[in-house]
Amino acid sequence: MKRFAVVVLSALSAGAAAAQETRATQEPPLPAETSPNATLVDDIIRLWKANLSEQFIDKYVSHSAVDRDLSADDVVRLRSAGVPESLIESVTLRKPPSSERPATADGAVAASTAATEGPRDVRRWDGLVRRNSGVVLFKSRWDPGVLEFKDGFLRWTDARDVSKNLLVPASQFTEQQLTCLKKAGGNECFEWVVKTRHEEYRFREVGWEQGDDANVEEIFAYFQGVFPSLISSHRPVDAE
Repeated sequence: MKRFAVVVLSALSAGAAAAQETRATQEPPLPAETSPNATLVDDIIRLWKANLSEQFIDKYVSHSAVDRDLSADDVVRLRSAGVPESLIESVTLRKPPSSERPATADGAVAASTAATEGPRDVRRWDGLVRRNSGVVLFKSRWDPGVLEFKDGFLRWTDARDVSKNLLVPASQFTEQQLTCLKKAGGNECFEWVVKTRHEEYRFREVGWEQGDDANVEEIFAYFQGVFPSLISSHRPVDAE
């Protein structure tokens, strides 16, 4: 009788083990945990490898809407990519409170939240030059680079000098303008200007002297559509 009981118990144990193994093979594996900062970490590494300065990257991160509580894995990824500890520390220290919102300056776009949270798509315009401010001696007045609008920020990446890169929140825009040369049959627009309370930034096509204007027209129309409350105007001139 005892031998019979042992045989029965062994059979039941084997059946339970087989059922458990079947469930294990049928159940899908749990998804790997993804850091909420994965996109931000990728951006920092990409900017660092593009030789952008710590100051520029720090400013970029300070305006990001991504959670900045870095995990140990995030820190290891950044250090493995060569990002200095000082910049990693700055990233973790500059997390704003969730209730913080950028203040709207007098004359700025009224919908500041919409401007900073902005359209989520990225717009990029190549083949542009930015006008140097002030007196320029023995140098071109125009610097080539790339203009981009992402996450509510206008970015200019200078092709030659990273110190000339720009990061301007759309919430600070007060006006945009197209400068157009007066011509019979219609004005020819060749320069896009965006203004804040204290600054203005001017951009043209690389081939603006040959009449290229597709980019500046597109940029003007894009911001007019995205921020309809932004003052938008054309400024006709007799000659440049």
